[in-house]
Amino acid sequence: MKKDTVQNLEKRKFPRVKDNVFIRYLSGSSSYPKARAVASDISAGGLMFETEENIIPGGELKMDLYQPVKRSKNMLFAISVLAKVIWRTTIPKDNSEQGKNGYRLGLKFLEIKEKDREIISSYVAETALALER
Repeated sequence: MKKDTVQNLEKRKFPRVKDNVFIRYLSGSSSYPKARAVASDISAGGLMFETEENIIPGGELKMDLYQPVKRSKNMLFAISVLAKVIWRTTIPKDNSEQGKNGYRLGLKFLEIKEKDREIISSYVAETALALER
């Protein structure tokens, strides 16, 4: 199994895989249109993504995930969640595509339907299995 694809299974409640999942999010009480991003890893318990928004740990985001149902990604499933920012690291502007400071955020799902959590969990398991081969 590739170590950097399935991360620390022993430390986490839910296995996590590196994969790109399109997301839209709304932070706090903002009424602006949802920002778009791509999550760089995901589990049934949360995800990580990069943004130029300085969202502080403890902040909550309303999110729509466009989660593949199968590894082939020929069908997406829209999943709405409420997530909490657990940690944030700064990405120096020298390493950012637009030359601005960016942030890497780790989020935990606070509200997610159980059937949606199962869809993510199945996808993570299928992806991890395929990457073992």
